[in-house]
Amino acid sequence: MKVFILFLLLILSGPPLHAQSVSFLHEIEQDSVFDVYLRLDWKQLEKHKKDKAYQPSLVCCNTPGKDSLSLNAKVRTRGHMRLEICDYPPLKLKIDKDDLSKHNLSNLNELDIVNHCDQSEADDQLLLKEYLAYKLWELVSPTYFKTQLIRLHYQNPDGTEAHKTAPGFLLEDPEEMANRLDGRVPKNAIMSTSSIARQPFLRLCLFEFMIGNTDWYIPSRHNLEFIGISGYQLLVTIPYDFDYSGLVHAPYAIPHETLKLPDVSIRYYQGWCHTESEVRGQLQVFLDQKEKILDMPYHITGLNEKSIHQAVDYLQDFFEIIENPKKLENQVIKHCDKWPVDQ
Repeated sequence: MKVFILFLLLILSGPPLHAQSVSFLHEIEQDSVFDVYLRLDWKQLEKHKKDKAYQPSLVCCNTPGKDSLSLNAKVRTRGHMRLEICDYPPLKLKIDKDDLSKHNLSNLNELDIVNHCDQSEADDQLLLKEYLAYKLWELVSPTYFKTQLIRLHYQNPDGTEAHKTAPGFLLEDPEEMANRLDGRVPKNAIMSTSSIARQPFLRLCLFEFMIGNTDWYIPSRHNLEFIGISGYQLLVTIPYDFDYSGLVHAPYAIPHETLKLPDVSIRYYQGWCHTESEVRGQLQVFLDQKEKILDMPYHITGLNEKSIHQAVDYLQDFFEIIENPKKLENQVIKHCDKWPVDQ
């Protein structure tokens, strides 16, 4: 269906008022999964993954009815916990700006690649469930990171296969997101809670409760991005990195020790205290999208039947809580201002 733009145009392009080159080309008909060929010295990258040093690379893609597109780039590892425990750590891709200019693309040239942790079907399913979380956030908020599901082809410099092709997804860079939303990303490393817009943050807290994610923290900007945009005097908060959520339920995910939870699948509301009217007002967004939220797992390409049912059951449990006045009061409305001591 006509819903995706060529991945480089979708992810890298900014609004026309910011980009000097032609940022948007015509839309194309394509499937929801995009083939990306990443050619580099994988052995060197993996051997020195903790250095987070850029390696020269070539990124290629084939577009339906179009010539193949090849762009010079650099790739490095990124992340924290996944960098430590995963055979395949997440990646940062930086594309050559001159190449982008040749193809009339915006010079916003960075994006993240989220790939599987290890080479197994189980790890592929974990990745697809994390991608599902990003798509769920899109259903309830106008401010989000754009994503594009891909088939990632790991190629050696000579074009031979380095690893088995696996699912992954591209994640918009914060500066690109800000450019797209005509906003700005603050540079300060420590974030004050007094600088956060309350109502968008309330919606974020309810979303994190929905997917069972407690792995975020405002002061250190842990798994949260902040953006100043028109219509809000304070900063709007945008979540990312959901592998520690109950929805994904990765085997390495454990709750923060201060929460004293036995498992990440147990929901724990971490929002500020709001009036019942405010909470119900933001919950109405989720209720209005209930059918789409429960249907979304069926639309994630590659998600198997078991993972779909697990996701739907987990999301359905959220609605059972918020549609039950007593559960809503005990687990959300009165369960507020319960932050971890430190992170």
